Amino acid sequence: MVEGFERVSAENVTIEGRTLTVGRLIHAPAEDIFALLADPNQQVEADGMDMVRGPVAGTEPVTKVGDVFTMNMYAEKMGGEYQMDNHVTRFEADRAIGWMPARPGSEPHGVQWTWVLEPESDDSTYVSLVYDWDAVTSEKMLAGKFPPFPVDAYLESLHALADAVEDADDWDGEDDAFDAFDD
Repeated sequence: MVEGFERVSAENVTIEGRTLTVGRLIHAPAEDIFALLADPNQQVEADGMDMVRGPVAGTEPVTKVGDVFTMNMYAEKMGGEYQMDNHVTRFEADRAIGWMPARPGSEPHGVQWTWVLEPESDDSTYVSLVYDWDAVTSEKMLAGKFPPFPVDAYLESLHALADAVEDADDWDGEDDAFDAFDD
């Protein structure tokens, strides 16, 4: 990155094969963002698809690869209320967290959700949400459309995360770099 320049808040969307990546700058420290993502009790705040209802009672924050947390979910196409076990596959404190969902008691079916955090400064982090089907082997899933949700739903998850962690007093959506030119 060029000294003195910062990524803008505009979204970035890429699809390569069966991997979708959406990203944007969030005006909050990486450790604050990671703390929310690693705590299933707060993850509903970053749900742009309105499917996550919250974890089962007594769920603790994720601390390592191999942890499993169960979330209560809702989707009409899934028959209404259901649960998903999320098997943590990546855990790098303040840098990345990822999991593969599965029905309780089942093995994951190959879908991977990963949040990648790239600190830009002490109070800004570029966040990427990666939705990856590379490990999917189900012929039924592979015959379906990718991504299975509209791209806007993944972007909405980034917006919801930003809304949850950004301090409105510190960031108003305007580019403060131009304030010096307003005199």
